[in-house]
Amino acid sequence: MPTIPHVTKRSSDYYRQAVSKPFPLERSGVDQCFGCSSSNEKGLRLEFVRYEDGTIETRHRTAQHHCGFDTVIHGGIQAAILDEVMGVAAQSSLPPDAPDLACATAEMHLNYLRPAFIAEEVIGRAWIVNIDDRDIYVEGALLSSELVEVTTATSRWRQMRYEPT
Repeated sequence: MPTIPHVTKRSSDYYRQAVSKPFPLERSGVDQCFGCSSSNEKGLRLEFVRYEDGTIETRHRTAQHHCGFDTVIHGGIQAAILDEVMGVAAQSSLPPDAPDLACATAEMHLNYLRPAFIAEEVIGRAWIVNIDDRDIYVEGALLSSELVEVTTATSRWRQMRYEPT
């Protein structure tokens, strides 16, 4: 299975040449999701692709009002992008006959390595590293436009059993 160093240290041409397909989200209960919903006008409106190796990717240029320092993407926005791309990776691991309920973050650990600048597009990538019963373990990285790791993350997910009311 891919690991953070394995995925982020590939040549810059690997994903440029790799075949990706749009990965539409088919989950109930997330119509107004801050990260992925196209109908949330104040959200990030992230879109995703899936590569042949199972890696999920999103690309995003952050708005100025999402800054921490004047030129740096707020750490919470970085976390939201990683949370979303890792959640989509977790969702992609479910069998075809699984209910369409979203996977929820059970835990997530972040390492902020260097600033992610608002002036640049960032690339979020995530992949499954293990599945143990109901737990889905995912790793992810937020990369600069030059493919330098700015933030890395590990997480554990579970699919919701029912839609919250």
